Parts: sequence; structure tokens; C-alpha cells
Amino acid sequence: MADVALGELVTFSNGRSHPAAGTRYRTFGANGVIGTSGRFNAGPGSTVVGRVGTYCGAVHYSPERCWVTDNAIIATAKDGVNPRYVYYLLKRLGLNRYRIGSGQPLLTHAILNGLTVRRPSRAEQDAAASVLGALDDKIAVNGRIAACGDALVRARYDVAAAAAESAVPIGELGELVRRHAPPHRIGRDENYIALEHMPKRHMWLSTWTDASGVTSAKRCFEAGDVLFGKLRPVFHKVGLAFVDGVASTDILVVRPKDDARRGWLLAALASDEVVAHACAVGDGTRMPRARWQDIAAFPVPWPGDGPARAFGRLAGALAKRAEAAASESATLANLRDTLLPELIA
Repeated sequence: MADVALGELVTFSNGRSHPAAGTRYRTFGANGVIGTSGRFNAGPGSTVVGRVGTYCGAVHYSPERCWVTDNAIIATAKDGVNPRYVYYLLKRLGLNRYRIGSGQPLLTHAILNGLTVRRPSRAEQDAAASVLGALDDKIAVNGRIAACGDALVRARYDVAAAAAESAVPIGELGELVRRHAPPHRIGRDENYIALEHMPKRHMWLSTWTDASGVTSAKRCFEAGDVLFGKLRPVFHKVGLAFVDGVASTDILVVRPKDDARRGWLLAALASDEVVAHACAVGDGTRMPRARWQDIAAFPVPWPGDGPARAFGRLAGALAKRAEAAASESATLANLRDTLLPELIA
């Protein structure tokens, strides 16, 4: 395999700001999908590279046409080069280490075009992209399974809530866990969830890290607790914990008073109405924070004990499926990351 300049395999172009209004195409920023657009400026099989800022050098792949903002660079495979191979090649290169600037990190076309890489045959490109792509495709399927489960829980909750003839304060369904752990009592291998690990408007918390970097007191939580992001609640970060661990103090830990009502508590706390209430009554202007006493007093629809238990069984089954999908995806991601340097030299 001959060494070539990266620019011989890939064409780089900048994205553009202000995507047209619409929902047909996904919009990519420096760190992945940030919304939708009515138009596209990148073709199918494009790789999106973070151009500037915190996510400078981050790499994402779009199998479909998309819009790319001016915070990112569009990488397009040249004729005879496998587009998905380009994505894995750019991931393998660790582009963040080539950035320039300190206050505002930046990647330029000149930097990218000048990097030296090996040029394998098209057959070798196809084989590597096929193996790595199969793993990522299965991870994507698992993500859609979890998203569908989330949507189903919300839809069933809305139907049951509309038919409910009474209401109860959230505080009758769950209670705040006030147990804190000082940093010296938190093991390095303990699971740690911060706000950045909680996806927006997604009720399954399948991402966390270890507590090796923790230097301050945290809130303790257990698998099955509901975590509610109290800092800037407008970001709608509410979800079910799959593991025991510690959480940022910007997160409220809510435990169901009755396990059979866990599903209803989760769906209620994750509902648009409760999040909107938390936003309306939060303390502060620049960095508003929701308070448990305000959330606990908020009345939510109550369908009755029997329907609530039936709803809980449904939500519990979907949570287990989402948890299994997340666990499998973590295993597949580890395998992909192990294979990447072996298949992309």
C-alpha cells in the first residue's frame, strides 16, 4: 500500500450556516445531529468533521443527504474510494490532535489535505467498511429500538392521562433521595452520571462513565431510580437509571414509593407538562434550577391503581428491552473500537 496525502482520497468543503426550515433532512453541527432542515448541502455517504470549538475533530457519518453547518467540514470520498471507509479512516486518524489554536481550536482544509495515509485497494476498503459498518448498523438498530420504546411509553401515558378522572401530586408517587457521598468515599470504578450523559427527551439512561475524575460530593442512586436534570430543566433531561451509582448534584434522584408505580412516575416526570412546570417555577435566570418541592407538589393525572400497575408492567418490559439493547451496543462498540486500528492501518 502506497502512502498518499489524505487530499488524494477525500474532498473537503465547509458547511454553511442557517439551514432552511423543514424536517426532511438531518442537520449536523460539530458534534453530530442538532436538528433538521428542508434542504441539504451534503450528499449521501458524507462524513462530517467538527471544524471549530470544543468538538473540533469529532467525526460523524450520514448515510443520507443532510445539511452541515459552518461549524463542520464535509468530507466526500473521491471516485474509487469507499465513502464509509473514509469515515472510519478519519476516526482512526484522531483528528483532534491536529487542531490549531488554544482559545478556539480549529481544523483547516490545508491540515486535513496534508495528512499522510495509506491507500489500500478498493477491495480492502470495502472489506474493512463492511465489518465495521455491520457493527455500527446493529448499534443504530438498537438505538431505534430504545427510541421506539420511549415513544410508546409516552404515547400510552398520554392516552391513559387523558382518560384519568383524578390527579395526584408527584410527591405521592415518588420521594427525593437525599443521600450524598463525599468524594473520598466514591470508588474510582463506581458508575457516574452527569447531565452530559443524559440525552434530551429520552427516558432510558444508557450512558455513564466511571467516577475516577470525581472531586466533589455526589448524589447516590440505584437502578430503577428516576433521574431529573434540575439545572436548566428546559433541556428535558429525565430518565430511568439502569445501574447503581452516583450522580451530579445538578440531578434530582427520585425513587418510587411503590415499585408497581415506577412506570407512571417515570412517564409523569418525563412528560412535557412536568418539565414545563419545572421551567416555569425554577430559581435563577441565567442558570435556572428546578426544586423538588415544586415538582413534588405538581398534580399529574391518575388513572387508578389497576391501570397504573398495568402501565408499569408495560413500561418495565420496554425498559428491560432498552437496557438489553444498550448493553449489546456497548459490547459491539468495544469490538468495533478494538477492530478499527487493525482494519484501518
